[in-house]
Amino acid sequence: MKKHLLLGLALLAAGAMNAQVVFLGLSPANIEGGYDMTYGDPGSSWSSPDLAIPANSVTGDLVLFETDSTACTAATNAAALNGNIAVLYRGDCTFSSKVLKAEAAGAIATVIINNVPGGPVGMAGGTDGMLTNIPVAMIGEMDGATIVAEMANGPVNVFIGNKLGYFANDLGLKDAQILRPQFASMPSALATDGSEYQVDLAAYGYNYGSNDQTGITLNAVITLNGTEIYNETSAAADIISGDSLLFSLPDFAPAMWDEGYYNLTYTIESAETDGYIVDDALESDFVISPTDLSYAKFDEVTMLPSGLSGLRPIDAGGAAIPHYSSCITFMDENASRLAPRHISFAASKASDAVDPSLAGEDVFIQVYKWNDNFVDLNDPNFTNPISLYEPFMAGDYQYATDAANEMVTATFEDAEVKALEDNQRYLFCVNTFNAEVYFGHDGARDYTFNREYYLQPMFPIEGGSGSFNPNGFGPETVPGVTVGFIDASRVSLNEEKLAINMSAYPSPASDVLNVDFNGNEVNKVELVNMMGQTVVSQNVTNNAETSTMNVASVENGVYIVKVYLTNNMTHTMQVVVNH
Repeated sequence: MKKHLLLGLALLAAGAMNAQVVFLGLSPANIEGGYDMTYGDPGSSWSSPDLAIPANSVTGDLVLFETDSTACTAATNAAALNGNIAVLYRGDCTFSSKVLKAEAAGAIATVIINNVPGGPVGMAGGTDGMLTNIPVAMIGEMDGATIVAEMANGPVNVFIGNKLGYFANDLGLKDAQILRPQFASMPSALATDGSEYQVDLAAYGYNYGSNDQTGITLNAVITLNGTEIYNETSAAADIISGDSLLFSLPDFAPAMWDEGYYNLTYTIESAETDGYIVDDALESDFVISPTDLSYAKFDEVTMLPSGLSGLRPIDAGGAAIPHYSSCITFMDENASRLAPRHISFAASKASDAVDPSLAGEDVFIQVYKWNDNFVDLNDPNFTNPISLYEPFMAGDYQYATDAANEMVTATFEDAEVKALEDNQRYLFCVNTFNAEVYFGHDGARDYTFNREYYLQPMFPIEGGSGSFNPNGFGPETVPGVTVGFIDASRVSLNEEKLAINMSAYPSPASDVLNVDFNGNEVNKVELVNMMGQTVVSQNVTNNAETSTMNVASVENGVYIVKVYLTNNMTHTMQVVVNH
């Protein structure tokens, strides 16, 4: 369902659009071009120069940080790094600790290469982020390997910064300004068809080039298991240099949703050859899942979020806050079909923590009803902090091993599990009381446009005050919190089973075992040994209140009394036979 998109505001004022920060290989020729990258944004716990400001752009030669390539100790080649861009690898200590070491050696910027397969990830400033004074960028493992191999052959020169006007023809899309599905994973019980759950499609297109461009279009393609199920292109439009325009496409509301991994790709195009093609296409893949709800992108193989970066709040003085809850929000008109069964998350600690291992660490999982009555973020009843919330479910998880940055699952006890209510707003949270614990976040997925479009809060946090900030770290910092659901009917059935109250006596029984049905309607009773074999079976007449079983010939031992109710349920009790 489409909400709040004001098409009259589609054309942004020239020069007011968001910048596009890039990592651009300049020389030699075989590394020329753009590379996928992330960077330390001063708006997210860094004090380094804002690369979105053209004056802070950096051009220079790359030099490997020696001898410890992870840059967790001081450089031994400070003279070579001085005045150049330091190159090092992710791992072993915080991003900001690395940047400080490079800065101390005289580097003008830092490039961090991912140390695991995949692209760059979001970088939290961490402990020392507010002490840094040089820019920091990250590139993926494969791009890093290509560039480092070329560095062995001679100087490699790159540009890092705002690319506005760098190329003559340069269209682009921004992660923050594409409309994504409301959830990266949606339980299929709430998405039976397009009337219950639909994907709205739109994006801002940007002209970063120095030339005005005409005949620009936006295309979106959705595939499922390699089969194209949506392909739409917008009407053509013109964008002058330095400006942007909102393109809208038809909604995707299928007659029936199939469970699976959906590939969604936006592409901006024109007749001109684009000087920087890295940002011409952006994906926003999503999942219709048998069980899971998440905002963080799922890995297509594991079907869980991956590549998450640790994040925790700090106070005004830069100190870590000991009590921290990271949450996602949820509300649905058909929520009563489901009950939360577990919450999955990832956590980590800094390598310089007092105890860097997660082994033995306790994390708490919580579900709250968010009872503030508001329609959207523009409603006067929307408050910050959240004013009305009440506990709904709670559980915990203790790490048996370190398992840093791995998705783990905490399951609610059966007695805690409850069905959700329709049109009730909920918070699903993970919580720590240890200031050294970071919770995993997806730094590569940005929901800024979604917040502007749907006008709904998404990622609240609670940082020690007992009050939840509904805006959290912002829509560009996506918790890896993933909720697994079961069908609500299973909860009702479990509650019904728990309500059954019968007794079998005496125990130990010698010759006769009595079974009191306590008002339940029963049609059969069995005595089953610990091998699962039925040793006594007895039919029960209608409306019988008790049954007597002859166990005189039954061997001594522990047995299960299995009672079959007329509503097709069963109830079991343990007894002992001893002659």
